[in-house]
Amino acid sequence: MNIKVPLEAKKVFLGWFLDRHQLKRRESMWILNYLLNHDIVLNKVHFVESVDTTPRGMMMSSVGTDNEPFFFYKDGTLFNDPEQAFHEVRLNWHEDIYVELIFRDPWKSPQYLAVLEDNPYHKWNDFVSLELKKEVEHALAALSLSEQKQQIMNQVDEALEAGDREGFIQLSNDLKEIEEALIKEQKKPNH
Repeated sequence: MNIKVPLEAKKVFLGWFLDRHQLKRRESMWILNYLLNHDIVLNKVHFVESVDTTPRGMMMSSVGTDNEPFFFYKDGTLFNDPEQAFHEVRLNWHEDIYVELIFRDPWKSPQYLAVLEDNPYHKWNDFVSLELKKEVEHALAALSLSEQKQQIMNQVDEALEAGDREGFIQLSNDLKEIEEALIKEQKKPNH
């Protein structure tokens, strides 16, 4: 599901970004200012990661990062001339353009996260390691067992309050089984 980022959120983000980050190429700043001041073009901008996988995209880096200052990607060809990219954006304003901004700690910036979209040309979950997948599955299994344990404990309390001896015995046995499964899950290695 692709959620459309509102124009106003993009404007707020670009204003915030330009106030706080210095780009390695001044032409990059000019491009971002152009986008900020041209709503019709900004509506076609998508802030994504891995912009090199898109048919038409720009990567701009801020000072203090290790990335190249600027790249423009068009149909699999790489360019490093911001002026060429600017003319491409200006002349083809009706086409989608993908922008990746490289700066320190982007995931700690709510402004950035408010405009970040999934890159339709790059599936992030294809690059999740098997080890991480196993850790997540392990954590989810433990969480599910903990929730089951809590539910049964609540039911045990209800059976006690109602004087339901048979229900209490059955639920106590169920609770024992879940606790044993939880102990086994907790003993499993993470990888």
